[in-house]
Amino acid sequence: MAESESESESESESGTEVAPSPSPSLVTSLLREQVPEFAHLPVRLSATSGSSNWVFRLGDDLAVRMPRTDGYTPDLLNEVRWLPRLASQLPVPVPAIVAVGQPSELFARPWTVVSWVPGNTPGLPETLDSDQQDRFARSLGEFLNALHAIDPEGAPSGSEHWGYRCGEPVTDTIDGWAEEAAYELADLFDPAAVREAWRRLRDVPSASQPPSLVHCDVSAENVLIHPDGQLAGVIDFGGLGVGDRSIDFLYAWSLVDAPARAVLRAAAGVDHATWARARAWAFVGPGLLTIADYRDTMPARTTRLIGMVEAVAAEVGMPLR
Repeated sequence: MAESESESESESESGTEVAPSPSPSLVTSLLREQVPEFAHLPVRLSATSGSSNWVFRLGDDLAVRMPRTDGYTPDLLNEVRWLPRLASQLPVPVPAIVAVGQPSELFARPWTVVSWVPGNTPGLPETLDSDQQDRFARSLGEFLNALHAIDPEGAPSGSEHWGYRCGEPVTDTIDGWAEEAAYELADLFDPAAVREAWRRLRDVPSASQPPSLVHCDVSAENVLIHPDGQLAGVIDFGGLGVGDRSIDFLYAWSLVDAPARAVLRAAAGVDHATWARARAWAFVGPGLLTIADYRDTMPARTTRLIGMVEAVAAEVGMPLR
């Protein structure tokens, strides 16, 4: 699979009611209207379409991305802004913006034609052997180190500009999410254990480094690997912003096992403060609250996230069940 479309996090739903999926023939009509040089290519809905964008394969090497609601249009335009600046400074492929479509009578939002990044999304950590995990962790750490070193070119930092994931990992809002999830997941986890785990995890140091460019969603849906485990590409940069780099390590506890996490941490040069903040990020919003909201509709993602929150809680000595 390639150019995977990330499932939306529960705490960041956007936009209004989603309209029915556009048809491949509509996509072809859009291409004829605005990018006629690609209108002859076959179009098919991608199985990787998610809750942010409809994704259509365009021939073998391209894809068309179309926001499902007005609320996801800013993410698409964020990719248009940043991806051309990033590609030459990163060690693995990212989608290239090939064309930007404008709103029209056929489709009321901007849309893009992008390159299709080949690769496979990683399975659960136990589906990769130790050598594959080591290669994956090392190459992902190197990618993140390169991303975080890119000059944000004076872009402002913080949640007020980019959303909550470019803010702090512990806030009153996130405390509320933790309490909500402890209640909603009482049939899965001991609520007292969830509360105590969060009490221990939320005691985090201040950010140890200046704000940097951050992807904000380095989840299994958005990283692609070769059969040997080596990172093949990273996709879905709609949430990219400027904030503390700890946000980009939160999914480490769902992607690889403990020995490989140490490899990733070393390859990226992650210090104690950043790792502790990443662990706090992982537990509540992307972890517990997403499990609560999606466990009936996204079982594979839920299984991965259950493993993540249990691994995080175990590191502070608190089994959840």
